[in-house]
Amino acid sequence: MQNEEFKCILDIQAGKMKKTILFILGIITLFTITLSTPAYAGADKAIADGSFVQTWLCGSWSDARWQQEFTAMKNAGMHYLIIGPIVQCETGQVTQTVYPSALPNTAMFSYLNGHDMMDNCLRNAEAAGIKVFIGLSYNPQWAASYGQYSAWMDNQMEFDNQVCDEVWNRYKSKYPNAFYGWYWIYEIENVSFTTQVLQDQLIHAMNIQLDHLTAANEHLPFMWCPFMVSKLGTSQDYQAMWEYVFANLHTVQGDIFAPQDCVGAGGLKIDQVDEWFSALRKAVDTKPGLAFWSDVETFVESDWSSATIDRFVRQLKIEQPYVENYITFAYCHYDSPYNVDPGFQTTYLDYLKNGVVESTPPSVPTNLTGTINSDGVVKLNWNASTDNIGICGYKIYRNGIQICKEQVPVGVTSPALATTLTDVVLNSNTDYIYEVKAYDFANNLSESASITLNPGNIIYLANKINKGCSYTVSSASDPTYPDINNKELTNGSFARLTSKGDPAWEGYYNANEAERDITIDLGSEQPVQQFIAYFLYDSTASISLPKQVSVSISTNNVDFTYAGNLGIPQIASGTSASSGKCICTLSNAASVRYVKFSVTPGSVWTFDDEYEIRNNNSAGVNDVQEVPKEYSLKQNYPNPFNPSTIINYEIIKRGNVSLKVFDVLGKEITTLVNEEKPAGSYSINFNASSIPSGVYFYQIKTGSYFATKKMLLLK
Repeated sequence: MQNEEFKCILDIQAGKMKKTILFILGIITLFTITLSTPAYAGADKAIADGSFVQTWLCGSWSDARWQQEFTAMKNAGMHYLIIGPIVQCETGQVTQTVYPSALPNTAMFSYLNGHDMMDNCLRNAEAAGIKVFIGLSYNPQWAASYGQYSAWMDNQMEFDNQVCDEVWNRYKSKYPNAFYGWYWIYEIENVSFTTQVLQDQLIHAMNIQLDHLTAANEHLPFMWCPFMVSKLGTSQDYQAMWEYVFANLHTVQGDIFAPQDCVGAGGLKIDQVDEWFSALRKAVDTKPGLAFWSDVETFVESDWSSATIDRFVRQLKIEQPYVENYITFAYCHYDSPYNVDPGFQTTYLDYLKNGVVESTPPSVPTNLTGTINSDGVVKLNWNASTDNIGICGYKIYRNGIQICKEQVPVGVTSPALATTLTDVVLNSNTDYIYEVKAYDFANNLSESASITLNPGNIIYLANKINKGCSYTVSSASDPTYPDINNKELTNGSFARLTSKGDPAWEGYYNANEAERDITIDLGSEQPVQQFIAYFLYDSTASISLPKQVSVSISTNNVDFTYAGNLGIPQIASGTSASSGKCICTLSNAASVRYVKFSVTPGSVWTFDDEYEIRNNNSAGVNDVQEVPKEYSLKQNYPNPFNPSTIINYEIIKRGNVSLKVFDVLGKEITTLVNEEKPAGSYSINFNASSIPSGVYFYQIKTGSYFATKKMLLLK
């Protein structure tokens, strides 16, 4: 599930001299590439100089729309566009193109309706003074082969050479300035080429194209954008790999090595970028004439939102000592005022003008209200904040931990930003403190609005009526994570691990995030009142909880009536893997035979476990499976903390509970709990804003149970 998503700062060896020249002249020549600096840019300012745009986004753009985009790029000081792929190849299928091709077994993409997108792009780029790197073909065999590229990749390169010749003959003389360079689509990482044999295969394939371009006198600046995943290798190993590849690669002066900085996709944490780019700079220095650019990722992979401008600028500045220029993946997608809220571009232009990211925070959200029902379903509402540039979104916290953000979406330029939130909590008789903070496009945070809610007893109806019942699905599960004998979702067997590797989880993949229906046959008409479903969340594997789960009921499996939506819990930021319990209870029971759960995915992967249908009014605190089997006092989270932390504990029978906090001298700081409580699991928020940093102890006493744990407050 690999993602494809992804100024002129000069050579560090001669940085000061070249910066001075740039400041005086406003234009320099880097090898064979001319880079100009906008009038408002200081010589030492980190500035993006170009953007990718994928053909699916711009395929239907008119001349006016192209000029809008190029004007936005030029206003942001950009001179380069990287477009691709212009050809989509797949074994056994017709090869699709964005221009009229005479090559065998090719046809234009149907969505173009016969329009030559390549001509549209280059014609408008020529008029706007934008230089275009053309990304050739993509074949999904690349991602499927895991480094074993020899035979098919050589054939692919021979085909791509024909594409090079064809587009050169069609467009180069027609648009001599805009037709500026080549982009090698295939992304090389630090995992699949760990042996010299595999590296030699890669070198051979790339040289097929490089040698052809040179021989055909078509060699324009040739760019490629590899990436790295720090968990799967070291910067030193990647440096060594590229030093070997560079030594044998037939590049010419002015070709461009432009690795993705991987901050958006999560391959690198932002504080790892310096180490990796330092290592890659050393590798580039072994190849005379090779330029080193950065491909700055301007997105957030966890929800495919736009990164705020403070992070974007931080990436530029970290990479500044090592690279000669920057492109982005992708300003046109994530920052263009014609594809997302204009606040991103306005904030970035403000940075270009003033040299610093603006720092005025938004106003506090007002009129925060909330309700919480006996299912533990929380609904929050608040009034919109204001800001000098605009509101990018809201961050919502539960007991001091951020659980979600509501941000302006990509693909909408005038979005209606949500000022509501639904959450689900699982612990009865527990105070939940919710805070809402507004943030702007530079990630300046407002002060918080807060509200405390307590669900009382969360009611779970005791009679599960669908265990072992048959069901149908509108789309089959993935064969890697199968539905065993069509019993996986109602067999009553829960996953023991919050991991896709646990066989109790059933995985469903859909690239378009299409809705999936699970229709359960109860065997006869029965009263139903409560619906529960369990889903997996794992940000490291692109597995999300659903966006929505609606429930419909029927007596005949033909005519369905909408019954409600399951409440879906918000997952705390930074959580790598957890399970989500989603619930909906009707005010009155309904007599039905069929229950349909319609699941709208939150990402390409959805993993579900059990679907439960319940009735009768025999209720208890939490589920049978959730009733504690022993007393326990959990380690607080987070720890260390500032200023709030959560303390969880479990008691197995009703009794008085005392929970207190002490300092290292044994002095009592506060009493968090001192009351009678029924058996169950509990959570309490400890806010330490009024006490100094240090080590503290929290202690529980109930009946004969006694326990103490240590926590660390760091301010």
